[in-house]
Amino acid sequence: MRTPRVAVKALIIRDRQVLMNRYIDPDGRELFELPGGGQDHGEDQPSALIRECREEIGALVEVHQMALLFEFMADRSVRDGTPIDPFHQVNLAYWCGLAEGEEPGEGTDPDPRQAGTAWLPLDRLAEFDVQPPALARWLESDPSDRPLSLGVQRA
Repeated sequence: MRTPRVAVKALIIRDRQVLMNRYIDPDGRELFELPGGGQDHGEDQPSALIRECREEIGALVEVHQMALLFEFMADRSVRDGTPIDPFHQVNLAYWCGLAEGEEPGEGTDPDPRQAGTAWLPLDRLAEFDVQPPALARWLESDPSDRPLSLGVQRA
């Protein structure tokens, strides 16, 4: 029996902008997701997030506290629409910061179709294809009124 995959995501905010991985689908459409990925067996979440950020954004991050939980279920790839085996991922997003002297750039092992990173203005997230869309609304909302969970996002 397949079980849900556990993933960790980095919420890095600087100068009223959020750092996102930038992807290009086969039709040339841009979409944006938080940096991060799957937690390996025996790996604690902060270590997984530090590893994933090095692979995807090429920078060392400092992991602070958990900010948000969201699940994702799909039978098609969000990045290119191709059919995939049924997929269920539990995402734990942590507030993070770039370590002193670090800047995002080319990672050591970027995701397929990843085309670098981008700083997206928090007050203009609706202009971008942020995945999941509920994340953009959460980031734009009043911090004192943000839920801990976005629930299940489906594609």
